[in-house]
Amino acid sequence: MYKKKLLSTVKDFFQYWKKSDQQLLEEVLDEFKFDVMKEGDKHFAIIGESKFEIKSKKSSAIGIFLANIPYFVYGEGQLIWDLPEKVAEIQRSAIKLIEFPCLRHVTTLETYLILEMGLRSLYTTWLGDVTTIKYKDHKVKVKHPTYRRLKLYLRKKGWSVYKVKVNGEVFPFSQGSLLTWASKFIRDERADLAIRLAINVRNLLAHGELEWDLYPTLESIKSSSFLVAMMFSNLKLRKS
Repeated sequence: MYKKKLLSTVKDFFQYWKKSDQQLLEEVLDEFKFDVMKEGDKHFAIIGESKFEIKSKKSSAIGIFLANIPYFVYGEGQLIWDLPEKVAEIQRSAIKLIEFPCLRHVTTLETYLILEMGLRSLYTTWLGDVTTIKYKDHKVKVKHPTYRRLKLYLRKKGWSVYKVKVNGEVFPFSQGSLLTWASKFIRDERADLAIRLAINVRNLLAHGELEWDLYPTLESIKSSSFLVAMMFSNLKLRKS
């Protein structure tokens, strides 16, 4: 019912598109559905255990999908609290914001920030306690690095991020390259699509460029939380 419009909408803004996404996204949109109930003159959408007022089923479909990408693309999740404190803090904020319908765009941004901060924290964990940085003839060791601090360190040094190696790998200086780096810890194509697409929507929201009414739910937060936990679990498996 909404497939053509949603596919066109996503392809119009999706920055991190892969060749395999076309078929997978079509499969996701074939499955996309939500229940609607009417109470008096008001319409309510129901997703999992979440219920919220919408204008109409047709006019709200895009906003419902874009605000709940982890849930609709990947599937049901659960709140995981055994995560880096920065990620857990954002998760707590997103849950609180759900209670305020007037802040739906902020809630969606915060929900997808769980994924972005999850990626940054994943890289920080991968770095370990001591990181070796190589640039041309330079070789230095940095203790207790984080993704943000390492990025700042390279900027202050004036070193070309294209030629820097961190623990033997090219440094993922951009969000796109960080997503590419993290793909080895995702391994599930639906999870990979959900993370890339959700972070792209987060970018649009952060710059005030998203034009649809959004309807985030607790289900989206649960799925985002679960996706981050999955990446950390796969990191531990690769290290063991």
